Amino acid sequence: MKSKQLEHVWLAVIAGGQGTRLFPLSHNACPKQFCHLDNDNTFIQATIKRFLKLGIKPNHVVVITTNPNQTKLATAQTASIGVISQNIYEINPHFGYAGAMVKAAQFIKKIDGDATIVNTPADQFIVADDNFRETIISAIDASMRKNWRPAVIVGVKVSDLVTVKGCGHALYDPNEEENDMAEKATYQVKGFVEKPNEERANQLMRDDNSACNTGINVWHADTILQAYNDLPDSELSTDKLMQSFQELRLAVGAFIWHDCGTLKSLYAVSDDVMTPNHKNVSLGKGKIDRTDCRRSLFYAIGGIKLHATGIEDSAVIATEIEDRIVITIVKLSESQRVRELAEDYQTNKQFLTDDFSVGARNNIIVRTNFSEEVRVGFVGVDDCIVYVHKSEDGIIDVAVSQQIVSSC
Repeated sequence: MKSKQLEHVWLAVIAGGQGTRLFPLSHNACPKQFCHLDNDNTFIQATIKRFLKLGIKPNHVVVITTNPNQTKLATAQTASIGVISQNIYEINPHFGYAGAMVKAAQFIKKIDGDATIVNTPADQFIVADDNFRETIISAIDASMRKNWRPAVIVGVKVSDLVTVKGCGHALYDPNEEENDMAEKATYQVKGFVEKPNEERANQLMRDDNSACNTGINVWHADTILQAYNDLPDSELSTDKLMQSFQELRLAVGAFIWHDCGTLKSLYAVSDDVMTPNHKNVSLGKGKIDRTDCRRSLFYAIGGIKLHATGIEDSAVIATEIEDRIVITIVKLSESQRVRELAEDYQTNKQFLTDDFSVGARNNIIVRTNFSEEVRVGFVGVDDCIVYVHKSEDGIIDVAVSQQIVSSC
């Protein structure tokens, strides 16, 4: 798009949340969007950069957060990209995704009365290829139509049945009669299907009249605020908001998109997953050494040296929560169960007072030169041994193995 067309285009990055799905890599104080997607970018940094490539100006980026620690992280992680601190906007967490989009529109409207807003989650994996660019530009073009300024949601074609079952879908007529809007590759939304069962998912894929809802939406500020004004606050939800638009269109793309909702899906999309060494993935700023490991994800924060031996099909996370080192070994096939730990943490923080596990047995923990500030847990894994040692210079050595030797 020409710079003149982007003069009033803003990006609203919704970056709140509870951080339960990638726990303990993510948690309430540091949800997924502030964790590393690769060794160069966190999720929020990758998100902003892909939209800046379209020509949106860095000072037209607004980041919505829901607590002071998220605000601090957002400010620190986006400053080098050019996002100004005045555009980090903290709201009450009770608003939800729909409320966050409304609050973003109200905030941006005060700065630019003619703003067109691209709303996006901050925690997705997207390959920002030419098709992605064309799809977003089509959505922006459609939302700028002066005669009625429709709201536009961005959908993507997905051929993976598991993904199709796990997301919401927008329905449309692929044979919609050509008009000024259809020429811009957008279609009128006919309805929605939320997380279909396998039979319905297969039907959606065969009929080719739907697209997965990416959570990316484009509209003029006045369009969303008018829809919001027609709703009582008690009924504000994403579904109700979408139903309140006078005209709702769908831009359909065919780019690579993943929600990254589990440790298993994060492993699947990480940059070096297709490299040698049995498709292991290492993330974070800590030092990681691997021996005889296969198909596993390793994450360590700075200040930790993680040594892994014989780990297969698992995630090993060495991080920090509330000044405690938290080490968790999770079988990737059981990664949905980390929510049980996350919910326990949010409810009573019990796991921070003792070691913890879910569906695991015969695991051993050995600490040396360490007191109460380290916690170790297991999810769906058996027969592991974990050594944790703190050196005099403060470096934390963590050794994780599934090859337990008799001398131990």
